[in-house]
Amino acid sequence: RRRVMWDRRLDPHLRRDLGKFRKYDGTRLRDLLRIIRNKKNHYQDMPMQLRETLGDIPEGYLHYFDSRFPYLLLHCYYFVLENDSLRTATLRLDPTLTCGQAFRWKLTGPSEYTCAIFGHVVDLKQTPTTVLYRSLGTHCPENSSNSSSKGVLDIETSLRDYFQLEVCLEDLCNQWIQVDPSFAELKSTQTGLRMLRQPVIENLFTFIASSNNNIKRITMLIDRLCQRFGHPIDTTKGTFHTFPTINALAQCQDLETTFKDLGFGYRAKYYASTVRSLTDTHECPESYLLGLRNKTFAEARAELLKLSGVGPKVADCVCLMSLDKHDAVPVDTHIWQVAQRRYVARLRSGSASMPESDGIAVPKDKQNLVRELVSQLTAGAKAPNTKSYEAAQQLIIALFGPYSGWAQGMLFSNNLNKAESSPAKKEKKPSLKRKALAKPHLEEPKVEPETHITTTRLRSRKPRTDYI
Repeated sequence: RRRVMWDRRLDPHLRRDLGKFRKYDGTRLRDLLRIIRNKKNHYQDMPMQLRETLGDIPEGYLHYFDSRFPYLLLHCYYFVLENDSLRTATLRLDPTLTCGQAFRWKLTGPSEYTCAIFGHVVDLKQTPTTVLYRSLGTHCPENSSNSSSKGVLDIETSLRDYFQLEVCLEDLCNQWIQVDPSFAELKSTQTGLRMLRQPVIENLFTFIASSNNNIKRITMLIDRLCQRFGHPIDTTKGTFHTFPTINALAQCQDLETTFKDLGFGYRAKYYASTVRSLTDTHECPESYLLGLRNKTFAEARAELLKLSGVGPKVADCVCLMSLDKHDAVPVDTHIWQVAQRRYVARLRSGSASMPESDGIAVPKDKQNLVRELVSQLTAGAKAPNTKSYEAAQQLIIALFGPYSGWAQGMLFSNNLNKAESSPAKKEKKPSLKRKALAKPHLEEPKVEPETHITTTRLRSRKPRTDYI
């Protein structure tokens, strides 16, 4: 492909002005876009002659660059379309935000998700080539004119951290395919599924509610919690609530009763005890929990298990989704079934022919460990006990390595999709003998959704939209 020197199309005095502050490569598209952005941001600082050349903002300034680069927008579009690292294989909001990791993102439009997080109401939109974001409102209104751009920068930085975009999914999937060739199908069906790096308090308190629960009810309970203790932020899409801080919960006089009133049932005492334990023991509970990122997986897990309502599965979820323990593998009924059906049965039948056991290439240094773990797992068991939980977890870690928690996420989402798409079982009618004893069906009380889609016009100041 011929290299185009775009800088030759600029006026000589503009080229001279560019060299005063930084170097630009006349063959790189990114540097041209930087010039358009930087000169617009520092328009008032430019010499008067240069401002006259570029024209007034916005019409004259736009005309200057549009007349010299009439196909720039199309060029950028096709560049993104052809560049694999920027396509949706890198990040797909569905299933990432819908597979049971986070429970507060609301579907507010076609491929559009909204949540009160990072002090903003963040609106995300999936496009065929990328993800757009914008802020619809903030809990702490910005006062200075420069602070709004700083806030947008903070959102982008926070989102990149939240979705852990520095981790290359393509490389991980290729590694897992070497172990289990059937992962090639998951790479296709679960493309763009990433593990989140969530705020630790939100993650901990959400997964305490996950025991013996389902995604729909967990979402309802967390919505009620945020409406009761979080800060409301009004937007054109309705009112959203931030997740409460530990201090906000600690100020409640009777926290256990309040949680029971919100519908948390027997879990209410867990929340009251955990809040009390964290505030009594640590001056800043959030800092203490974030400090667990610097501990080993075993150390962080042991600390979390000291909290009321936190068992191995909840601790592993927090370690994986908040504390940078990428090899943490939460084992619930979905993952237990996957481990039994997909790996235990196959490894047991082919254990004599390792390292190629029924298509699974067990790493050489893990073969003895895998044999031992498979022997500990009882075939046909519907749910794990304490010992088999650890064995199933260690088996997946042995097979998939340092990012086995991410592999578990793809396995979980795939199994969840299959469970949801399976035909519903026909309800059996009660026999005549037991008809009188049949209890009437109790419907779940309807709860107003936190997000209300309105027809209110957008404010005159349109929220900024940027690319991730």
